[in-house]
Amino acid sequence: MEVRESMNLEKKLQKSRLGEAYAGIHSDADRQAVLRAYDALLKENDLSNKMLAQHMAGSILPSVAMYRGLQEQGWKPVEARRLIRTSVLNASKPMAKFFQGLGKLPFFFPLFRIMCPASTKAGYGPEGWQFEWKRNDAYAIEWDCHACLYANVFRRYGVPELTPIFCESDDVMYGSIPGTRWGRTKTIGRGNELCNFRFINTRRENQDEKQQ
Repeated sequence: MEVRESMNLEKKLQKSRLGEAYAGIHSDADRQAVLRAYDALLKENDLSNKMLAQHMAGSILPSVAMYRGLQEQGWKPVEARRLIRTSVLNASKPMAKFFQGLGKLPFFFPLFRIMCPASTKAGYGPEGWQFEWKRNDAYAIEWDCHACLYANVFRRYGVPELTPIFCESDDVMYGSIPGTRWGRTKTIGRGNELCNFRFINTRRENQDEKQQ
């Protein structure tokens, strides 16, 4: 691999959700193994769809590359997963803080009712996900996910054990929003038949209880 190409790949990895993990690899041989794996994965996948490419190049393929490359260098699977998990969860914390701040607004849930469908449509399209909307009212926002790009690609590469890390990243992002309860109990990545996304407006619940 040429130096310039290696540097470009490094920059992509550093900007990805695995940037912290890559920075934590101190052996040059280990880093080169990850870069080679990442390069091969990028070349063998169609990244022409910008929406899918954001997930593939920024989260999924870096995870596969790191998991494969480090094991080739003698890392135990559990060690590689731990490094990947820490990086992915830490990368989710800025969005968690954003939602926690937004959740303090008295009109957050009405705003969130607009944000959820818009963001899923823009960032999680039918090319990668299959959603079934169940509810969107003053009390709750609910939808089921029957197919997930992350689960499908990780399964295709024989590393389904990486999928739960990204399920957990959702828990980090949405689990502590003031006035909103994160109620998802099933995920494809953890072995269920679907992901049941649930956001419950606890402010509305509490208001109703006081009026009774």
